[in-house]
Amino acid sequence: MAKQFVFFCSVAILLISGLASAQNQPEEKVFNLVVGESVTEEVAEDSAPVEVYIPAIEPGSWDLTLTLGYFLMEKRLLQYDKIVYKTTNEHLYYGDVELVSQSAFNPILRLGYHLTAWLGLETQLGMTLSEMRGSIANPHRVAPIGDNAPEELESIGVYDPQNRSTLVFLGNLNGVLYPFNLDGDGRGRFHPYITGGLGYAYYNLDTDYIDDPATSININAGLGVNFIADKLITLRGEILYHRHTIEFEPAAVFDSRDDGTVLIPVYRFDDFGNYRRVESYRKTTMSGLTWQVGFAVNF
Repeated sequence: MAKQFVFFCSVAILLISGLASAQNQPEEKVFNLVVGESVTEEVAEDSAPVEVYIPAIEPGSWDLTLTLGYFLMEKRLLQYDKIVYKTTNEHLYYGDVELVSQSAFNPILRLGYHLTAWLGLETQLGMTLSEMRGSIANPHRVAPIGDNAPEELESIGVYDPQNRSTLVFLGNLNGVLYPFNLDGDGRGRFHPYITGGLGYAYYNLDTDYIDDPATSININAGLGVNFIADKLITLRGEILYHRHTIEFEPAAVFDSRDDGTVLIPVYRFDDFGNYRRVESYRKTTMSGLTWQVGFAVNF
């Protein structure tokens, strides 16, 4: 009996131990392998080729460009011999007057459109605000009443040299030719170009000799290069030559005396001191180079 009891106790202990061991085992993970249309699509998406950007001039694209530069415009704006430059109650002073513009900062804003890979159009609006320098040579004076014999002066004396400002606007419509893209292939980062066109020149001088601004047809031509930095930005460098002819009208009143009751127009004088009003100025041809660097936003 004792042996049987021991046997059954041993079997019971083994069964209890087995159950306890089975409960402590971690749950077995189950993996579901699904092979079908959705999985095939996901694999295709992961293996799709990545699009690579190729810099190029794209037909039908636009760009907005801002360039900054310098306008080399040291040119004579106005020159007239034996013209009044100062007035007093006793005398009229006259001499050879010359007004010369100075080179100045010149920003240009442009809007361009590429018709093809080798030809584009762009509008330009440039502005220059420069100093103007005046000079007097061969000074004389004459009494407006009585003896009109001119008196030659050793020095100019105190006077207003008209060293003021000149405001110039240049608006143009230009063609842009890319000679290395004539085969229709606009790919690449560097794109040299030739440009030229017609436009409008506007001059506003702050001087007592002129009342109203002057305008003229402007022609321009130049060379440049575009560097396509990325899909959005293009860098640009350029040299432009401008040429136009302007004609200013004399001011109605050069000076006034006696609290504005006596108005003095722009007078010119002869060798004997006689004077009369200036009716017109000679036309002046303005020309000069402007160099530009800047960037464009492509869209």
